[in-house]
Order: sequence, then C-alpha cells, then structure tokens
Amino acid sequence: MHPLPELLDAFGAGVYLLFGAIHLDLWLRRRERRGHLWLACAAGFALAVDLTGLALRRSEGQVAPWLAAANLLAVAGATICLFELVAWLGSRAAHRGARLLEAGAAVLALVAGLWEPRLLGAALLACGALLVWAMVRAFRATLAGDPESGIVAGALVFLTACLLLDVAMELRWISARPGLPVLGFTVLFLASARSLNDRAGREQQELEGLRRELERRVEERTLALTEASERLAEASRTDELTGLPNRRGFLEASEGALARARRSRLPLSLAIADVDHFKRVNDTWGHAAGDAVLRGVAATIRSSLRAQDLVARWGGEEFILLLPDTPAAGALHVAGSIRVAVAARGVEHGGLEIRVRISFGVAEHRPGDELDATLARADAALYRAKQEGRDRVVGAEAELAPLPSAPAGS
Repeated sequence: MHPLPELLDAFGAGVYLLFGAIHLDLWLRRRERRGHLWLACAAGFALAVDLTGLALRRSEGQVAPWLAAANLLAVAGATICLFELVAWLGSRAAHRGARLLEAGAAVLALVAGLWEPRLLGAALLACGALLVWAMVRAFRATLAGDPESGIVAGALVFLTACLLLDVAMELRWISARPGLPVLGFTVLFLASARSLNDRAGREQQELEGLRRELERRVEERTLALTEASERLAEASRTDELTGLPNRRGFLEASEGALARARRSRLPLSLAIADVDHFKRVNDTWGHAAGDAVLRGVAATIRSSLRAQDLVARWGGEEFILLLPDTPAAGALHVAGSIRVAVAARGVEHGGLEIRVRISFGVAEHRPGDELDATLARADAALYRAKQEGRDRVVGAEAELAPLPSAPAGS
C-alpha cells in the first residue's frame, strides 16, 4: 500500500482528535453552548470513519461485517452531528422530518453494514440528503442575517465537493487524488470552530449592549425615582395653599439656624403671627375668601423679610417667623412693620377688598434653651396680644404698641 493515504489518514486522525478534545472541553465548561458538543461529536465520528476506513483498506478482501457497519454508522453519525450543528447555529431545532431522516440514515447504515450490503447506496443517499439539507438550512439562516451560518454553509459546499470527487475517484471516473475527505472535513471543522467563536463573541457583545442598556434604564429609573422622592419630600415640607414651608419644613430648617446661632453666638428670634378674626372671614365670604386671605398675608410677610429669614405656615391661620442675627428689639420692629403692611394692603377677592389685621408674639431665643421653650414664650406673647385687643405686637421681653386701628372688614 502506498504510504501517502496512510499519512493522510494519520493527519486526519490527529486533526479530528484535536478538534474533538478542544470542543468537548468547551462544551463541558459552557453546557448551554451545544454547538461545541455537536462539533466534538462530528469530529469523533470523523475519527471513527478515518480509523475504520484504514482498517477496511488493510483487510485485503476479508471485511468483517461489524467493521463495515461501524464505518457506515460513523459516516451517518458525522452527518447527523453536522446537521444538528447547523440547526443550532440557525437557532431552529430540527423538525420531525429531519429526525426521521437522521434515524433512517443510522438504521440503513447499520443494516447495510451487518446484513444487507445492497442497502449501502440507500444509506449513503440518506446521508447525502441530510448533508444537502444542512447546506440548505445554513444558507437560509445566512439570508436571514446569521453570518456564522454563512461560514459553515461555504465549508459544507467545499466538503460536499470533496466527497463527490472522492466518490468519482472510487468509481474510477477521474484519476485518484487521496486525502480529499480529510481536506474537506478539516476545512469544515476549522470553519465551524470559527463560526462558534464568532457566535460567542457576538453574543457577548449583545449581552454587553443589553447590560449597558439595562444600566442606562436603571440609572434613568433611579434618577426619576430620586427626583420623585425629592418632590414628595419637598411637598411634605411645603404648605400647598401658601407655598410656604409647613410645620415640618420649618422645624427641619430651624435646626441649621439654631446650630449656626450657637456657633456664632449671635441672637436669634422667633415670632408667631395669627390673622385676627379669621373665622369671621370664612363665615362672611366663604372658605375661598379665607384661602385668599392666607395667601395674601403669606405673600406680604415673605416680601417683608430678608433672604436669610424664614417664614412658614404654622397651622390654620398662624404663621411663624425665624429671624437669625436678630435680637428681641429687632424682631419686634420687623413684626411691627409686617403688621402695618398687612393692614395697609388688604386682600382682593371676588371684586371685594378684604381688610385684614394680624397679631404677633415675639421671643428671643436664649442660649441653652430648646426651641420648644422659645416657641412657648412666643406663643404666650401672642396670647397676650389677643387678650389685649389684637392687631398688635407683643414680645416676651418687651411690647410694641399697636397702631391706631382702622375700621376692619374682618
């Protein structure tokens, strides 16, 4: 026997063994990538075809039935695995017709090898049909936009051409060119490995893109939730009617002002204001007029204060002022100015001008006291202002006489 075919068989066996071992290991590492399993199995069956073919050539006419059956079964097995590899690359499982053809090829190969050699042609025809079907599926997947299937489709065409030439050589239609099946399978396995590698890279890129998109959406959602939370938090600290801070907002803001006053040892004063005879406004002109009065008083107070001062709606018709860097005398003066401004402006509502009066209780915060103590002193001063006739400013430490009262509409 010429040594060249045996050398080619040995080369093919080494290639098949290498591909089988590598891709079996890759599949064991990533079980979800079944393409590596089908390629490893195809390489294993190709190795079996190679070894049994070598044994058949050395048998010199004394062919053992089991050896012929093993060779045909290996051919069928390699074809079936290649078909399954193409199906996996195309992300479409083989349907019932393909399963029947795969089973028929395996059964025909077994029967032809063991009992009925006349079925050899039918077995090879079934394997050829399966190979052509795999090419068709690969080309369809390529046209559908799968570049990896295109690589395998081209390699399947090359393998088919090599096998057809090998058959032509066996029939002595052309001169012998040994090693064509080995060349065809080697090219196919290289192309399949390249396809699987490209598929893994593309899927990784797609996963990275999905991860980045998910991170972007999560970031956007987190930002939206943060903004919504901030709006809710701001709403929870703001009086909806007047736009001023509510009691909670005032208490949170006052903590920082008190801390700065302690550090700087500068005076700080509180003033509590109450709209006089507010119930009469609601009873006479309705609650909408009462709301307009509260908004008007809030606007007047806010426009009369400095940027560092704080005014809040304390509750009902009461407002509270926090005046940093302001002693009691200064706070009494500020409250008096606001009282005069409120009385002078009035409130427009429904074509009517509602005259409003307001009373103040003022207290300077004492070092070492809690805020509640200062609030209690200011509230007590406000109570005295109400008891003494309203429309006036009363301090916990001093009193500012009210202006002469004008006829009031409230």
